[in-house]
Amino acid sequence: MEEFLGRFLTDFAGAASTSMTVLGDRLGLYQAMTGAGPLSAADLAKTTGLHPRLVTEWLAVQTVSEYVVHDSAAGTYELPDAHAAVLSMVDSPAYVIGAADIIAGQYLAMSDLEQAFRTDGALDYSAQHPCVFSGIERFFRTAYVHQIAESWFPAVPGLVERLERGARVADVGCGHGVADLLVGTTWPASTVTGFDAHEPSVAQARAKAIEAGSPGNVSFRVADADGIGPGPYDVVVFFDSLHDLGDPPAALRRAHEVLAEGGLLVAVEPWSTDRLEDSVGSPVARIDFAASTALCTPGSLAQPGRYGLGTQGGPAKRLALLTEAGFREVELAADTGFNLVFAATK
Repeated sequence: MEEFLGRFLTDFAGAASTSMTVLGDRLGLYQAMTGAGPLSAADLAKTTGLHPRLVTEWLAVQTVSEYVVHDSAAGTYELPDAHAAVLSMVDSPAYVIGAADIIAGQYLAMSDLEQAFRTDGALDYSAQHPCVFSGIERFFRTAYVHQIAESWFPAVPGLVERLERGARVADVGCGHGVADLLVGTTWPASTVTGFDAHEPSVAQARAKAIEAGSPGNVSFRVADADGIGPGPYDVVVFFDSLHDLGDPPAALRRAHEVLAEGGLLVAVEPWSTDRLEDSVGSPVARIDFAASTALCTPGSLAQPGRYGLGTQGGPAKRLALLTEAGFREVELAADTGFNLVFAATK
């Protein structure tokens, strides 16, 4: 009992600290401490223009959580560079603070989620707080920037060569379009069309395209998975979106239809194991199962098809879906410990 109680209190501490992490992110406190060396609470409050008493208390949270280093003799606080890489350095491969906003959104939707449990299980994505969508963009951007060109795409036989020559790419469930703009910039000979049923996300994607100089080889359309097309495409990708769809089998069949003969399908999914017991204790699995319960599965159940694949469940399920949709050469091309990359050929 005491052992479990200790672990349970540790989880409570993490949940409580996450709310302070969100605050520190939104208020620019981590950013102000990055590279600044030791600072007093008064210095940090002055730099950020925030209330000094509350900044002092926030720094105490960060100290006992071991996010910052406190020098009691000097009365200063310092954010180590290694911690800043996770909390405030946007282009760091370890920058994952966007996940804190996703978790905050789960709490904000608690009443709606409770109602979903008591009724039909459905909770439409449009009901989620905007911080969920911005958090998803920021969290997944890190993986896109550091994984697409370096490990995900090179793991798929022939994909990089096709993109270099010039390929027609469709992205199903593009969200804010970060991955599409990255692919379009990295392989300018290719064209990328992002599709998403969530109109506000497509609007954000278009705005980001304008900020990026309106590249002529990247565009975005409002459409669900059944509406992608007309094609033909050389490559169809699902970046962490297959499990969110109401009917993944139908989406994969549609992808098969719009692909040219010999075209490639790439589906990047959250890391998971085929056996639930093999994920016990994994922090990645704990986070993803919670997101699956709060966001992905009820979001799928709110759509036609109501499949409810979930973020977890292992690679075998995904491989079977690809095979059943008519694809050949179906394989798990890469396992990064955070994501699974599936590839298949029409």
